[in-house]
Order: sequence, then structure tokens, then C-alpha cells
Amino acid sequence: PLPLLFSVLAKAPNDDQDLRANVVIALGDLAFRFPNEVEPYTPKIYACLRDKSTRVRRHTLMVLTHLILNDMVKVKGNVCEIALCLQDQEPRIRDMARLLFHELSKRTNSPIYNLLPDIVSQLSQLNLKQEVFREIMLFLLSFIKKERQNEMLMDKLIQRFPKCTSINQKADLAYCIAQLKINDKCIECLNDSF
Repeated sequence: PLPLLFSVLAKAPNDDQDLRANVVIALGDLAFRFPNEVEPYTPKIYACLRDKSTRVRRHTLMVLTHLILNDMVKVKGNVCEIALCLQDQEPRIRDMARLLFHELSKRTNSPIYNLLPDIVSQLSQLNLKQEVFREIMLFLLSFIKKERQNEMLMDKLIQRFPKCTSINQKADLAYCIAQLKINDKCIECLNDSF
């Protein structure tokens, strides 16, 4: 039944937002009940966050928020799609994305800290408008409160410089580094790397 549902989702007419929204909800219910079976299809669910329909995007984010906060879906790898929702044209989608990141920030395993290097790299590769990238990252970097996390994130971001393929990607990394709280260890790391 899963391949059939994803086939229906992919082939649904553009003007049938009800069908796409309802399939997303059904997939969320299935993922909650059968997480291992749905897990290989998770990127296809995340892809619905880019649907033209506000309703489909909103339903998708609600479903994913529910699944992520209940540890039914791994957020790693696709979190960039949720980060993009922070700049959605629909205020309710923006607010829901903010709420999800706030809830994740309360967890003891620091998921936002662990996800940030991948978010930075993935967003930077999308060639977003500079102000869009910066607004998203400013919001997400505000969750880095611990000095040790700050230092480690600085190191991780610096290590990504050689992998950059454009000046814009380097500028994005530099912006993120500039938002971090600088201490002696950070200066030492910067000095050793450049």
C-alpha cells in the first residue's frame, strides 16, 4: 500500500490539493504506526513541504512536527526543508516551524546543535537570497547557548570552508561564524585554520 500512496501523491493533479493533503495525513498516520516501513519514503514526505499549495505544506509540516517530536521520524538529512519553512509566505507555516525548533531546543541531546552544520551546508547549496539565508541562520544560531557547543560549532563550520565551491558558500559560512560568541578557543581555532 505504501508505494501506491506515494504514487497517488506524485500523480495527484495540481488542482487537487485536498487529495494531496489527505494523503500526507494518511502517510503520517502510517508512519506513526509503522515507522520502519515508512522510513525509506521519508524524503518524499519532506518534499511536500515545497508543494505549491499552502494547505499541503501546512498539513505536511503538522504531520512531520508530530512525528519528529514523538521520535517517529529522524530529522537528520531533511531538516533543511523544515528550516526553509521559517521563511514560508504563510505565517502559520512559519510559526509552526519556529515552534518545532523551539521544542527541539528543549531536548537534552541538543538536536539543533547537531543539525546546524548540515543545515548551513544544505541551505548554502540552494543559492538562496542572502537575506533569506541569514534570517534562517540567525534564528537557528540563537539556540546555541553553551560555550562548548559554540566552540565545537565554530570548529565544524571552519572545517567546511575547503569544501565550498563558491564565494557565496564561503560568505554564508563566514556569516554563521560571525554570529557565534567568540572566545579565546575560537580565536585559536580561527588562527590555526587560516
